[in-house]
Amino acid sequence: MFIPIRTEYRMAHRPWVNYALVAINVLVYIVGFNGYNKAIIPWMLDADSPRLVQFFSSAFLHADFMHIAGNMLFLWVFGGPLNDRLGHVAYLAFYLAGGVLSALGYILLGGSGRLLGASGAISAVTGAYLVLLPQVRLTVLMILYFITTFQMSSLYFVGFQFLFNVLMTATGTGGNVAVAAHSTGYVFGIAVGFLLLGLKLIPRDQMDLLSMFTHARRRGRYKRMVSQGFKPFQADGPARPQFEASRYGRWVEAKSVRSEPSDTQQAREIELRQEIAAACTRHDLPVAAEKYLQLVQIAEDTVLARQAQLDVANQLMAREQYPAAADAYERFLRHYGNYEHTSDIHLMVGLIYGRYLHQYDRAEYYLSQAVARLGDERKAAMAQVELDAVRQKRSQ
Repeated sequence: MFIPIRTEYRMAHRPWVNYALVAINVLVYIVGFNGYNKAIIPWMLDADSPRLVQFFSSAFLHADFMHIAGNMLFLWVFGGPLNDRLGHVAYLAFYLAGGVLSALGYILLGGSGRLLGASGAISAVTGAYLVLLPQVRLTVLMILYFITTFQMSSLYFVGFQFLFNVLMTATGTGGNVAVAAHSTGYVFGIAVGFLLLGLKLIPRDQMDLLSMFTHARRRGRYKRMVSQGFKPFQADGPARPQFEASRYGRWVEAKSVRSEPSDTQQAREIELRQEIAAACTRHDLPVAAEKYLQLVQIAEDTVLARQAQLDVANQLMAREQYPAAADAYERFLRHYGNYEHTSDIHLMVGLIYGRYLHQYDRAEYYLSQAVARLGDERKAAMAQVELDAVRQKRSQ
């Protein structure tokens, strides 16, 4: 059994609507509107003769403790970050729409009998989460012959849940579980997520699924260029003498040619990356930092090799370019989360947000991470002092 228990998503605001949804579901269950009470039957969705109110009421009813516990755990873990991304009103509207459309999908896909549970709406939430936050790390509790926790990308966990429900819906092997409602909810959430990104109704993030597709397309284009003789780290030199006849149909002699500068964004991005790599090699970090700032202007989701990204972030910090330094450190944390000194970077980013940028919510998040993970007692004590100061300022 694999159970999600938390994500590493950094919330800018309290997800009050998600808190309220969890509280309402739990309260309805506690007061007796659950599967042990026949009084809930008129409020369950009757797939054979549905009433409008049932599309809403059934989403707040649960059969037993394990039913509501599982649903509320998923809603707590995935709903909070989505609430933060969408805002309170939009998230509430999305959640209710997900509940209604998942129930409608259950009926249209041949479902019968009576339906209850928030899992359709929660599937919509996790579907949108899959699109908007696929690379956020997720902590999972594994219960097999032993109990342990591990971290994985949300993409793999939520993606598996989606495919599993679609497969059970297609094969009709869901048993008493309304997998058709789950699948419909997932599809609705994924579609809404892509729509929000495509229409730019919410800010783009370098960690979203569209950005992943963009990265994959760029990598594919880059590999094709290299396979055809392009040498990204060699300005002029011998190209491949010939291409494989079985692939291209005939032998072609390749010539070494110095390319003329191109004004395209892709060519400029490659050029800047080469210049940054060269500057880091000769330890000219001021130049590397300047080129990096140019690079992020044309490629918003960019990140350098691990050491180069860290060196540039440190240089920006030393030059007191605090917003750029914080952004560079955060990019590093998102892409190189397994770095052995991650706790030191949490402390650095927390200091930047607390002392210089006065963004106390972010400062509190990073300093809390530092306090929990730092092994150096002196650094941990400093992080705790800064954390206490930040919390005092937030309360004022």
